[in-house]
Amino acid sequence: MKVNKVFYVAALAAATATVVAQEKSIEERVSKVEGITSKLPSISGLVNTRFQYDDVEGKDATNSFDVRRARLDIKGGISSKVDYRIQLELSGTPKILDAFVTWKPSSYINLRVGQFKYPFTLENPYSPTGLETIENSTVISKFSGYSDESGIGGNGREIGLAFFGGFGKKTGYNLVDYYVGIVNGNGLINQGNKDNNTHKDLTGILTINPIKPLAIAISHYNGKYGKTIDDQVKDLARVRTGFGAKYDDKKLLVRGEYLFGTTGTDFKDNKEVKKEGNGYYLTAAYYVAPKWQPVLKYDYYQADDTKDATKQTNYIVGVSYYPIKNVRLQFNYTHRTQEKADRDLVATQLLISF
Repeated sequence: MKVNKVFYVAALAAATATVVAQEKSIEERVSKVEGITSKLPSISGLVNTRFQYDDVEGKDATNSFDVRRARLDIKGGISSKVDYRIQLELSGTPKILDAFVTWKPSSYINLRVGQFKYPFTLENPYSPTGLETIENSTVISKFSGYSDESGIGGNGREIGLAFFGGFGKKTGYNLVDYYVGIVNGNGLINQGNKDNNTHKDLTGILTINPIKPLAIAISHYNGKYGKTIDDQVKDLARVRTGFGAKYDDKKLLVRGEYLFGTTGTDFKDNKEVKKEGNGYYLTAAYYVAPKWQPVLKYDYYQADDTKDATKQTNYIVGVSYYPIKNVRLQFNYTHRTQEKADRDLVATQLLISF
């Protein structure tokens, strides 16, 4: 009887040891799989459809549906301090929007290399899913590489390198943030735009955050772009400066910026011809309910300070509705006043993220 008991105890011990060994084996396998999957990129995207109605005084009104954006976004990490992003725009002519690697050795200084949204103004970093209105402010579009006065369109992006970081760490924010870049100043990769001059553009923004919801910023872009004039590439000025402030407590948002800039347009008698413009905007948005965000915006821009005909003012009223997670429906009505003819625009767009 004692022998049988000893045998049973030994058998039970052996079985337990086997189960423990199997559990460790399973844990090791799970750990290995998790280690592999953690290094795989995450894939997300955005589909943006839009309807526009455009009524210019004295002309027949027009309207149209379009697929404004169809984006694929790939993000991943090589290590805990190195990550990357590749974002493609598939609507219209396919193009690369973002293609960069970021090294984050500390919170004080980080390095980004590739094609990215360059550091200039408070509004430029906003994605379509976060911007309160359907369109960017006119002065941002004209001075930040969207429909730029220089003729360079890069969706607010450039190719180069940038340093960024912050100081005075608080809970959830820094007292001071900086972001400085050295870029080609000639648009996106897909436009075949290697830099066509020897000048590199310097751009940056310094932001002071006295409290978490409040940001006060100054930004500057100092560059030159190459333009072919009389079969020769001439370096023309592309200089902009901006001042802005933002309050955002996740319920109430108020943001405004004033920008002025100089853009070279031509060369005559061996002298650069320049124009100076300016503009400003003020946006206010408030969540009246978790799914509803009305917005009001005043948007002014003058392309050439010497010509009143280049002035335009936009009065915008709109609303964003979030029926479910990752789905946003926007409606904007814009009344535009300008010297040639007033204009009324109605736009509705649906954004679906996945």
